[in-house]
Amino acid sequence: MNGKIRQAIGLALGAGAARGWAHIGVIERLEEHGIHACAIAGSSIGALAGGLHAAGRLSVLKDFALGLTRRRVLSLLDISWRGSGLIAGERLGCLLDDAVGGATFSDTKIPFICIATELGTGHELWLRAGALAPAIRASYALPGVFRPVRVNGHWLIDGGVVNPVPVAACRALGARMVIAVNLGPETATGIAIQNPPDIAASDRGRTAPSLTSVLVAAFNITQDRLARSRLAGDPPDVSLTPRTNGLGLFEFDKAEKAIAAGRDAVDHAMPEIERTISVL
Repeated sequence: MNGKIRQAIGLALGAGAARGWAHIGVIERLEEHGIHACAIAGSSIGALAGGLHAAGRLSVLKDFALGLTRRRVLSLLDISWRGSGLIAGERLGCLLDDAVGGATFSDTKIPFICIATELGTGHELWLRAGALAPAIRASYALPGVFRPVRVNGHWLIDGGVVNPVPVAACRALGARMVIAVNLGPETATGIAIQNPPDIAASDRGRTAPSLTSVLVAAFNITQDRLARSRLAGDPPDVSLTPRTNGLGLFEFDKAEKAIAAGRDAVDHAMPEIERTISVL
């Protein structure tokens, strides 16, 4: 790919909890096809994958994801019954700090915007300066589950609340062609959204879903509707939807499956990607 085209392609990486490991597969497969992003915007788990890729640390994230077991996932959840979130997030925050290594936005190899939501006003914030780790942590601070994160004097929560797939932010970084990765369910209703095991069990009348499962499932229903609306108003040039419907929102230990889904999504869309590149 010539330099002019390479400087034109951006990635908008969407929210989607554990399904977000698919971003790793998408990025890897695109680069195997010679497609390298000149700009990245990420929301929630998309900010985690996008931020570490922009900092040249995607391999660190992949190794971490593939090394997760269910027991390891549970050990990282520092449950707190006080405060504004069920999970304090300090253990994950320490791991993120180690992975990023104190990098700032200006240190990234690829221009990057991290999407977050200001808690007091509901405003969408594009974080693009200062320390990388707290910005990413704010972007995945799922309301009610993780505590809000204070950045530059503002209390911030998950970017997926206002912009699950940040296409406009990617264009603002100079991308002429945007490849978006939408991790929402492929169908509007049903089990695709209700993946946590206790919700599936409750459907069969055995038990009521937990508070966390209700919060996350409800958030993802709203997020899916918002993503559809935002993408209709500001469509990407190419939209990838990895087939992760069989993957639960909490199944962070299933990274291999999600990464494979991301790679498959790129292969399926390559004819469209190549056609779009040809007219740049």
